[in-house]
Amino acid sequence: MSELYRLVYASKNLLQGSEAETKASITQILAASQRNNARSDVSGALMFNAGAFAQVLEGPRRQVEETFERIQCDDRHGDVTVLQCGPTEKRSFANWSMAFVGQSAGGQAQFSRLAAESGFDLSRLDGDAVFAMLHGLVLEEERVPAPAASASPAEVPSAMGLDVEQLRTEISQLRPEGAAYRTPPAPDAVPAGPIAFVGPRARPRGEATGSAGSAADAALSVLKTALASERQRTSELRTEIDALQVALALHQDQMEVLQTERDHWAERARLLAAAMVQEAGDIQKSSHPSGHSGARSA
Repeated sequence: MSELYRLVYASKNLLQGSEAETKASITQILAASQRNNARSDVSGALMFNAGAFAQVLEGPRRQVEETFERIQCDDRHGDVTVLQCGPTEKRSFANWSMAFVGQSAGGQAQFSRLAAESGFDLSRLDGDAVFAMLHGLVLEEERVPAPAASASPAEVPSAMGLDVEQLRTEISQLRPEGAAYRTPPAPDAVPAGPIAFVGPRARPRGEATGSAGSAADAALSVLKTALASERQRTSELRTEIDALQVALALHQDQMEVLQTERDHWAERARLLAAAMVQEAGDIQKSSHPSGHSGARSA
């Protein structure tokens, strides 16, 4: 079994260009990470702001180290600094080949606070604090409600898109004829004779097991195929959601810039209008001096 390993790092954000170019770069980073990490069984989360990236990687040690080597060679990262690394007992981002958690204002505030506490020195960032921040943001991102207590086991996967009834039908068709479930015989009805332990229960010697075993293997294959399909579908949806969240975050930033620009020009227009009114008043006063009277005495 491969050793489960975790690595937390930070790096300088060297992305350059317009907002549209930055958006395209982040989308590309996420898409490549999710695609490569899914193949390598690596999971994790990514945070970035105008100054830095912070990321956690977890999975088999060799795959995590290979992923980190690719990041170190990426010219969009500078001063890549390992904050924490070592074996871990379990994954903290099991549902995410790479979660993007940089779009929330709360997350940005936490990241800025950690950066300020380190004196904006990547080498002094607290690895445990960065990991805790990313993990907490991912938990907020998931917001998965617990299944209702009254829901039957079949209802939960069905709500996720898994056709439970179809699976049951396919599995039942795989059972050999006459192999339908029967109530076990009473103890005194079990035939006497030598018993051999051949699995989860004892069977009389000579009892046919081949057809039942084949049916079980085929049923297991059906379930594995269905679950693999669901996992792929979930991964694709998460990739789409992450890309949309990146686009939304960048769009919100762009809207804030446009609103600031709008307020700036609105204020200039107000000042210009006030100046024009003042100038019109001055012209009117100069054309009618206060000592001049339009009427003469008779």
